[in-house]
Amino acid sequence: MNLSSDVQDRLTCVANLLARPDQLDGVRIRCCAELLRTAVERSVARACGAVNTDQPVHALLISLPSRVDADVAHDASQLWHALSRAIRHHGYELTPTVAELRGWHADTASVVVALQPTLTLSGTIDLT
Repeated sequence: MNLSSDVQDRLTCVANLLARPDQLDGVRIRCCAELLRTAVERSVARACGAVNTDQPVHALLISLPSRVDADVAHDASQLWHALSRAIRHHGYELTPTVAELRGWHADTASVVVALQPTLTLSGTIDLT
């Protein structure tokens, strides 16, 4: 897996935090969700060819199906929304569990790999 360093760093940081689940409190759980969400955002921006990764994510998610497989675009959108809800949960709501974070970490890893640009050849080759 050849991910960009910023995305890989975020995945590694969350994996390190998940390795010590007894130290995960509400703040660290939200930090993990934020790191995962920014990894998805940056991968979506790159998949859309956005020069500036500060473009609105909603706009990028809307244009994503024209750039990648529709299922991958759907998964990226659903994951981004789930992570956004986890970051902004209210005090009366339950904090996401470590198991949910592990699932989101695995989902993020698979989505960012699926969003990696692939080499495609186009045109014709004249062999004469």
